[in-house]
Amino acid sequence: MDKVFVDLKKEVDYSYEILIGTGFIGREISSFEAAGNALFLVDENVYNLYSELFSQIPCFVYRAEENRKNFDSVKDILSFFKKKGAHRKNVLVSVGGGITGDVGGFAASVYMRGVPFVNVPTTFLSMVDSSVGGKTGINFDGVKNLVGAFYQPQKVLIDTEFLDTLSDEEFMSGFAEVIKYAAIFDKDFFDELKRPENLKNSEFLKYTIRKCCEIKAEIVKLDEREGGVRRLLNFGHTVGHAVEIDSVHRVKHGHAVAIGMYYETLFAFRKGEAGKEMLEELREMLSVYQYDIDYKISNEALFLDALKSDKKASDNKLVLAVAPHIGKGSIIEDVCSDELMECVKESV
Repeated sequence: MDKVFVDLKKEVDYSYEILIGTGFIGREISSFEAAGNALFLVDENVYNLYSELFSQIPCFVYRAEENRKNFDSVKDILSFFKKKGAHRKNVLVSVGGGITGDVGGFAASVYMRGVPFVNVPTTFLSMVDSSVGGKTGINFDGVKNLVGAFYQPQKVLIDTEFLDTLSDEEFMSGFAEVIKYAAIFDKDFFDELKRPENLKNSEFLKYTIRKCCEIKAEIVKLDEREGGVRRLLNFGHTVGHAVEIDSVHRVKHGHAVAIGMYYETLFAFRKGEAGKEMLEELREMLSVYQYDIDYKISNEALFLDALKSDKKASDNKLVLAVAPHIGKGSIIEDVCSDELMECVKESV
Protein backbone atom coordinates (compact mmCIF):
# COMPACT_ATOMS: atom_id res chain seq x y z
CA MET A 1 0.00 0.00 0.00
CA ASP A 2 1.34 3.43 -0.94
CA LYS A 3 1.31 6.13 1.68
CA VAL A 4 1.68 9.90 1.42
CA PHE A 5 2.26 11.94 4.56
CA VAL A 6 0.85 15.46 4.81
CA ASP A 7 3.10 17.38 7.20
CA LEU A 8 1.16 20.25 8.78
CA LYS A 9 3.18 20.75 11.95
CA LYS A 10 3.55 24.48 11.58
CA GLU A 11 3.31 27.19 14.16
CA VAL A 12 0.60 29.70 13.25
CA ASP A 13 0.31 32.81 15.39
CA TYR A 14 -3.32 33.74 15.99
CA SER A 15 -2.51 36.22 18.76
CA TYR A 16 -4.47 39.46 18.91
CA GLU A 17 -5.03 42.55 21.01
CA ILE A 18 -8.05 43.48 23.08
CA LEU A 19 -8.31 47.26 23.32
CA ILE A 20 -10.43 48.59 26.21
CA GLY A 21 -11.31 52.25 26.56
CA THR A 22 -14.03 54.89 26.41
CA GLY A 23 -15.05 56.98 23.42
CA PHE A 24 -12.47 55.71 20.94
CA ILE A 25 -14.59 53.59 18.58
CA GLY A 26 -15.38 56.50 16.24
CA ARG A 27 -11.67 56.89 15.44
CA GLU A 28 -11.32 53.16 14.82
CA ILE A 29 -14.29 53.13 12.45
CA SER A 30 -12.85 56.14 10.61
CA SER A 31 -9.58 54.26 10.14
CA PHE A 32 -11.46 51.30 8.65
CA GLU A 33 -13.30 53.71 6.36
CA ALA A 34 -10.01 55.26 5.24
CA ALA A 35 -8.49 51.83 4.52
CA GLY A 36 -11.49 51.04 2.32
CA ASN A 37 -11.43 47.29 2.88
CA ALA A 38 -13.92 46.80 5.72
CA LEU A 39 -17.48 45.49 5.61
CA PHE A 40 -19.61 45.98 8.70
CA LEU A 41 -22.14 43.68 10.31
CA VAL A 42 -24.07 45.88 12.75
CA ASP A 43 -26.74 44.98 15.27
CA GLU A 44 -29.98 46.77 14.37
CA ASN A 45 -30.35 48.43 17.78
CA VAL A 46 -26.75 49.65 17.71
CA TYR A 47 -27.20 50.97 14.17
CA ASN A 48 -30.29 52.93 15.17
CA LEU A 49 -28.61 54.39 18.26
CA TYR A 50 -25.27 55.24 16.62
CA SER A 51 -26.22 55.67 12.95
CA GLU A 52 -23.77 58.56 12.52
CA LEU A 53 -20.88 56.13 13.01
CA PHE A 54 -21.91 54.03 10.03
CA SER A 55 -23.28 56.56 7.55
CA GLN A 56 -20.33 56.36 5.13
CA ILE A 57 -19.49 52.65 5.23
CA PRO A 58 -21.02 49.47 3.74
CA CYS A 59 -23.17 47.86 6.43
CA PHE A 60 -25.34 44.80 6.79
CA VAL A 61 -27.83 45.65 9.53
CA TYR A 62 -28.75 42.53 11.50
CA ARG A 63 -31.66 41.99 13.88
CA ALA A 64 -29.87 39.95 16.54
CA GLU A 65 -32.30 37.49 18.10
CA GLU A 66 -31.82 33.88 19.17
CA ASN A 67 -34.40 32.67 16.63
CA ARG A 68 -32.41 34.42 13.88
CA LYS A 69 -29.08 32.92 14.92
CA ASN A 70 -29.31 30.42 12.09
CA PHE A 71 -28.23 29.40 8.58
CA ASP A 72 -30.67 31.84 6.97
CA SER A 73 -28.92 34.78 8.63
CA VAL A 74 -25.50 33.43 7.65
CA LYS A 75 -26.70 33.04 4.06
CA ASP A 76 -27.91 36.66 4.03
CA ILE A 77 -24.55 37.88 5.35
CA LEU A 78 -22.61 35.82 2.80
CA SER A 79 -24.83 37.20 0.02
CA PHE A 80 -23.97 40.70 1.27
CA PHE A 81 -20.25 39.83 1.08
CA LYS A 82 -20.61 38.55 -2.47
CA LYS A 83 -22.70 41.52 -3.59
CA LYS A 84 -19.99 43.87 -2.29
CA GLY A 85 -17.29 41.89 -4.10
CA ALA A 86 -15.59 40.86 -0.87
CA HIS A 87 -12.33 38.93 -1.06
CA ARG A 88 -9.77 37.60 1.40
CA LYS A 89 -8.20 41.02 1.91
CA ASN A 90 -11.47 42.43 3.17
CA VAL A 91 -12.18 42.61 6.89
CA LEU A 92 -15.53 41.91 8.50
CA VAL A 93 -16.15 44.21 11.46
CA SER A 94 -18.86 42.76 13.70
CA VAL A 95 -20.54 45.39 15.89
CA GLY A 96 -23.06 44.16 18.45
CA GLY A 97 -23.64 41.70 21.24
CA GLY A 98 -22.89 38.01 21.55
CA ILE A 99 -25.32 36.86 18.87
CA THR A 100 -23.93 39.31 16.32
CA GLY A 101 -20.36 38.30 17.16
CA ASP A 102 -21.14 34.58 16.97
CA VAL A 103 -22.96 34.80 13.64
CA GLY A 104 -20.53 37.30 12.13
CA GLY A 105 -17.49 35.30 13.18
CA PHE A 106 -18.98 32.14 11.72
CA ALA A 107 -19.80 33.86 8.43
CA ALA A 108 -16.23 35.20 8.28
CA SER A 109 -14.85 31.71 8.95
CA VAL A 110 -16.64 30.13 5.97
CA TYR A 111 -16.58 32.90 3.34
CA MET A 112 -13.75 32.03 0.92
CA ARG A 113 -12.63 29.59 3.65
CA GLY A 114 -11.89 32.46 5.97
CA VAL A 115 -11.67 36.24 5.89
CA PRO A 116 -10.31 38.38 8.76
CA PHE A 117 -12.77 39.77 11.24
CA VAL A 118 -12.73 42.30 14.06
CA ASN A 119 -15.07 42.04 17.03
CA VAL A 120 -16.64 45.20 18.47
CA PRO A 121 -18.77 44.04 21.42
CA THR A 122 -21.49 46.45 22.52
CA THR A 123 -23.13 44.56 25.40
CA PHE A 124 -21.58 43.91 28.79
CA LEU A 125 -21.87 40.16 28.26
CA SER A 126 -20.00 40.23 24.98
CA MET A 127 -17.36 42.57 26.42
CA VAL A 128 -16.52 40.31 29.36
CA ASP A 129 -16.94 36.96 27.66
CA SER A 130 -18.14 36.06 24.18
CA SER A 131 -16.00 38.44 22.10
CA VAL A 132 -12.80 36.77 23.30
CA GLY A 133 -11.68 33.24 22.54
CA GLY A 134 -12.72 32.53 18.97
CA LYS A 135 -15.96 30.63 19.49
CA THR A 136 -18.35 31.32 16.63
CA GLY A 137 -21.57 29.59 15.69
CA ILE A 138 -25.29 29.33 15.17
CA ASN A 139 -28.19 27.40 16.62
CA PHE A 140 -29.38 24.36 14.71
CA ASP A 141 -32.31 21.96 15.04
CA GLY A 142 -33.30 23.38 18.42
CA VAL A 143 -29.79 23.08 19.88
CA LYS A 144 -27.88 26.19 20.94
CA ASN A 145 -24.55 26.75 19.14
CA LEU A 146 -24.57 23.26 17.61
CA VAL A 147 -22.90 24.44 14.38
CA GLY A 148 -19.81 26.61 14.49
CA ALA A 149 -16.06 26.98 14.34
CA PHE A 150 -13.13 28.11 16.43
CA TYR A 151 -12.07 31.22 14.53
CA GLN A 152 -10.07 33.92 16.26
CA PRO A 153 -10.64 37.62 15.54
CA GLN A 154 -7.83 39.88 14.38
CA LYS A 155 -8.65 42.33 17.13
CA VAL A 156 -11.29 43.06 19.77
CA LEU A 157 -12.30 46.70 20.34
CA ILE A 158 -14.16 47.33 23.60
CA ASP A 159 -15.60 50.82 24.01
CA THR A 160 -17.44 51.15 27.31
CA GLU A 161 -19.41 54.11 25.97
CA PHE A 162 -21.78 51.57 24.41
CA LEU A 163 -22.86 50.62 27.94
CA ASP A 164 -24.51 54.05 28.35
CA THR A 165 -27.40 52.90 26.15
CA LEU A 166 -27.62 49.35 27.51
CA SER A 167 -30.69 48.38 29.55
CA ASP A 168 -30.28 47.29 33.17
CA GLU A 169 -31.58 43.84 32.24
CA GLU A 170 -28.95 43.42 29.53
CA PHE A 171 -26.23 44.73 31.82
CA MET A 172 -27.10 42.25 34.56
CA SER A 173 -27.23 39.48 31.99
CA GLY A 174 -23.56 40.20 31.35
CA PHE A 175 -22.69 40.56 35.01
CA ALA A 176 -23.61 36.92 35.62
CA GLU A 177 -20.62 35.96 33.46
CA VAL A 178 -18.42 38.18 35.64
CA ILE A 179 -19.57 36.26 38.72
CA LYS A 180 -18.75 33.05 36.85
CA TYR A 181 -15.14 34.10 36.21
CA ALA A 182 -14.63 35.13 39.82
CA ALA A 183 -16.27 32.01 41.26
CA ILE A 184 -14.17 29.67 39.14
CA PHE A 185 -10.82 31.45 39.02
CA ASP A 186 -10.28 34.30 41.51
CA LYS A 187 -11.48 34.51 45.12
CA ASP A 188 -10.15 38.05 45.63
CA PHE A 189 -12.08 39.19 42.56
CA PHE A 190 -15.19 37.44 43.92
CA ASP A 191 -14.82 39.37 47.18
CA GLU A 192 -14.53 42.66 45.26
CA LEU A 193 -17.84 41.90 43.56
CA LYS A 194 -19.63 41.74 46.90
CA ARG A 195 -19.95 45.54 46.83
CA PRO A 196 -22.72 46.44 44.34
CA GLU A 197 -21.93 50.14 44.63
CA ASN A 198 -18.75 49.46 42.63
CA LEU A 199 -20.85 49.00 39.50
CA LYS A 200 -21.55 52.75 39.47
CA ASN A 201 -17.83 53.42 39.10
CA SER A 202 -16.73 53.60 35.46
CA GLU A 203 -13.13 52.74 36.32
CA PHE A 204 -14.25 49.64 38.21
CA LEU A 205 -16.29 48.61 35.17
CA LYS A 206 -13.22 48.89 32.94
CA TYR A 207 -11.21 46.99 35.53
CA THR A 208 -13.89 44.27 35.58
CA ILE A 209 -13.88 43.95 31.80
CA ARG A 210 -10.08 43.82 31.70
CA LYS A 211 -9.98 41.25 34.51
CA CYS A 212 -12.42 38.92 32.74
CA CYS A 213 -10.57 39.32 29.43
CA GLU A 214 -7.24 38.56 31.12
CA ILE A 215 -8.62 35.41 32.71
CA LYS A 216 -10.17 34.20 29.48
CA ALA A 217 -7.08 35.07 27.43
CA GLU A 218 -4.93 32.96 29.73
CA ILE A 219 -7.35 30.03 29.55
CA VAL A 220 -7.62 30.22 25.76
CA LYS A 221 -3.82 30.33 25.49
CA LEU A 222 -3.65 27.05 27.42
CA ASP A 223 -6.61 25.37 25.71
CA GLU A 224 -7.97 27.03 22.58
CA ARG A 225 -10.16 24.10 21.48
CA GLU A 226 -11.85 23.35 24.81
CA GLY A 227 -10.26 19.96 25.40
CA GLY A 228 -9.16 20.64 28.96
CA VAL A 229 -9.10 23.66 31.26
CA ARG A 230 -11.28 25.80 28.96
CA ARG A 231 -14.19 23.53 29.87
CA LEU A 232 -14.28 25.35 33.22
CA LEU A 233 -15.67 28.39 31.40
CA ASN A 234 -18.88 26.41 30.93
CA PHE A 235 -19.77 26.76 34.62
CA GLY A 236 -23.50 27.48 34.69
CA HIS A 237 -23.93 26.87 30.98
CA THR A 238 -25.10 23.24 30.93
CA VAL A 239 -28.23 23.98 32.95
CA GLY A 240 -28.24 27.55 31.63
CA HIS A 241 -28.60 26.51 27.99
CA ALA A 242 -31.40 24.12 28.96
CA VAL A 243 -33.18 26.99 30.73
CA GLU A 244 -32.87 29.14 27.60
CA ILE A 245 -34.35 26.40 25.41
CA ASP A 246 -37.08 25.51 27.91
CA SER A 247 -38.10 29.15 28.32
CA VAL A 248 -38.05 29.69 24.53
CA HIS A 249 -35.33 32.29 25.21
CA ARG A 250 -37.55 34.42 27.42
CA VAL A 251 -34.80 34.02 30.02
CA LYS A 252 -31.75 35.89 28.73
CA HIS A 253 -28.44 34.08 28.45
CA GLY A 254 -26.74 35.66 31.46
CA HIS A 255 -29.75 35.21 33.72
CA ALA A 256 -29.93 31.57 32.59
CA VAL A 257 -26.24 31.17 33.46
CA ALA A 258 -26.94 32.55 36.94
CA ILE A 259 -29.67 29.93 37.38
CA GLY A 260 -27.32 27.31 35.98
CA MET A 261 -24.46 28.22 38.32
CA TYR A 262 -26.68 27.80 41.34
CA TYR A 263 -28.23 24.46 40.38
CA GLU A 264 -24.96 23.01 39.13
CA THR A 265 -23.34 23.98 42.44
CA LEU A 266 -26.27 22.52 44.36
CA PHE A 267 -25.88 19.29 42.38
CA ALA A 268 -22.14 19.24 43.10
CA PHE A 269 -22.78 19.88 46.80
CA ARG A 270 -25.19 16.94 46.99
CA LYS A 271 -22.58 14.75 45.30
CA GLY A 272 -19.88 15.86 47.72
CA GLU A 273 -18.05 17.77 44.98
CA ALA A 274 -18.62 21.29 46.36
CA GLY A 275 -18.54 22.72 49.86
CA LYS A 276 -21.51 24.16 51.73
CA GLU A 277 -19.72 27.50 52.04
CA MET A 278 -19.39 27.66 48.25
CA LEU A 279 -23.10 27.04 47.79
CA GLU A 280 -24.06 29.63 50.40
CA GLU A 281 -21.65 32.30 49.15
CA LEU A 282 -22.79 31.86 45.57
CA ARG A 283 -26.46 32.05 46.54
CA GLU A 284 -25.77 35.19 48.59
CA MET A 285 -23.91 36.80 45.68
CA LEU A 286 -26.75 36.05 43.27
CA SER A 287 -29.26 37.35 45.82
CA VAL A 288 -27.35 40.62 46.32
CA TYR A 289 -27.67 41.28 42.58
CA GLN A 290 -31.31 40.17 42.57
CA TYR A 291 -31.02 37.22 40.21
CA ASP A 292 -34.15 35.07 40.36
CA ILE A 293 -32.67 31.57 40.54
CA ASP A 294 -35.88 29.67 41.33
CA TYR A 295 -36.71 28.12 37.99
CA LYS A 296 -39.74 25.96 37.25
CA ILE A 297 -39.23 23.73 34.22
CA SER A 298 -42.00 24.20 31.65
CA ASN A 299 -41.35 21.18 29.45
CA GLU A 300 -39.39 18.36 31.08
CA ALA A 301 -38.82 16.47 27.83
CA LEU A 302 -37.47 19.61 26.13
CA PHE A 303 -35.30 20.50 29.14
CA LEU A 304 -33.84 16.99 29.31
CA ASP A 305 -33.20 16.91 25.58
CA ALA A 306 -31.36 20.23 25.87
CA LEU A 307 -29.14 18.77 28.60
CA LYS A 308 -28.41 15.68 26.51
CA SER A 309 -27.61 17.86 23.50
CA ASP A 310 -24.86 19.66 25.41
CA LYS A 311 -21.71 19.66 23.26
CA LYS A 312 -19.71 18.12 26.11
CA ALA A 313 -22.15 15.20 26.50
CA SER A 314 -21.68 11.63 25.30
CA ASP A 315 -23.88 8.57 25.87
CA ASN A 316 -26.29 10.73 27.89
CA LYS A 317 -23.47 11.54 30.32
CA LEU A 318 -22.53 15.15 30.94
CA VAL A 319 -19.27 16.88 31.77
CA LEU A 320 -20.05 19.50 34.41
CA ALA A 321 -17.86 22.48 35.31
CA VAL A 322 -18.25 23.35 39.00
CA ALA A 323 -16.56 25.37 41.73
CA PRO A 324 -15.80 23.23 44.82
CA HIS A 325 -14.61 26.40 46.56
CA ILE A 326 -14.69 30.08 45.65
CA GLY A 327 -11.91 30.77 43.16
CA LYS A 328 -11.25 27.15 42.28
CA GLY A 329 -12.92 25.26 39.44
CA SER A 330 -13.05 21.57 38.67
CA ILE A 331 -14.73 19.13 36.31
CA ILE A 332 -17.19 16.36 37.19
CA GLU A 333 -17.27 13.60 34.57
CA ASP A 334 -20.11 11.20 33.74
CA VAL A 335 -22.96 13.23 35.20
CA CYS A 336 -26.38 11.69 34.58
CA SER A 337 -28.59 14.22 32.78
CA ASP A 338 -31.74 12.85 34.47
CA GLU A 339 -30.20 13.37 37.92
CA LEU A 340 -29.22 16.93 37.06
CA MET A 341 -32.74 17.73 35.90
CA GLU A 342 -34.20 16.18 39.06
CA CYS A 343 -31.97 18.49 41.10
CA VAL A 344 -33.54 21.50 39.37
CA LYS A 345 -37.07 20.12 39.77
CA GLU A 346 -36.74 19.20 43.45
CA SER A 347 -35.37 22.57 44.50
CA VAL A 348 -38.23 24.79 43.35
